Amino acid sequence: MSSMPRFLLSFAFVTCLAAPGVASAQEPPPARPMMRVNLPIDLTVIGVGGAAWITTEVLKSKIAPATCRWCSPPGFDDSIARALRWSNTKTAARISDVGLYGLAPLAAFGFDAAVVYASGGTLAEWGTDVIVLLQSMVVAADLTQIVKFSVARERPLLEYGSVSPEDRDNRDNNLSFFSGHTSFTFSAAVSAGTLATLKGYRAAPWIWATGLTIATATGYLRMAADKHYFSDVMVGAIVGSAVGFVVPWLHRPSASLSKDAGARLSGMMASPLPGGGPFVGFSGILD
Repeated sequence: MSSMPRFLLSFAFVTCLAAPGVASAQEPPPARPMMRVNLPIDLTVIGVGGAAWITTEVLKSKIAPATCRWCSPPGFDDSIARALRWSNTKTAARISDVGLYGLAPLAAFGFDAAVVYASGGTLAEWGTDVIVLLQSMVVAADLTQIVKFSVARERPLLEYGSVSPEDRDNRDNNLSFFSGHTSFTFSAAVSAGTLATLKGYRAAPWIWATGLTIATATGYLRMAADKHYFSDVMVGAIVGSAVGFVVPWLHRPSASLSKDAGARLSGMMASPLPGGGPFVGFSGILD
């Protein structure tokens, strides 16, 4: 079975797992834990952080280091790279892009949407989850860029001659440490899994398993493509996982909101933190 049918099967399974059982008409709906978001702060982090990442990508050919500062791999990186590299590195690179731009965000946002919908949640509730997930990915991407441009490690494709002549002087070749594909996909996987665990979803183990499988496969493919060494991928996985845990944890629910306990609002409901900070929780505006 190909990877896409497996992914769709997992998606359907998670949706079914999250579906609520038949309840009595007199039984009150369960209280729903809500992620806490501060819209001015969180949207600023996402907007500014996203703009910073896009800017560095667009200007990479001008602002990335012209020469490597870390040029030769240590022995263990060299041995692993030679063992894992594919003969067709371009194919491995293309498949890894599918993980980065397709499967990882689809799993994070899609599974969360499926569980929220199947468990009787609202579009507004999913919106708070999206803010948390996006913030995890943006923070991980920006941290990766800062380190990449500072370290200036040469990619293995130059070491092993798998780069085309026209791309030999590409400044992106000096941005190997650490792997952005890996840090992004692990931040998506761990943030989605942490969020699902914090909200008590029964499907949380499947969300963890699917996301981490996609992230691990993406990291492997970056080595198979001669884009990164093992140490690049390992550090990317560690950083992405750390960010993916910390961001949802900082937004963790402080209390459950019940639809029958005055949680219905036409827009947003602000609830102060113990320190006085105004956090915002979306209510069931689409009930």
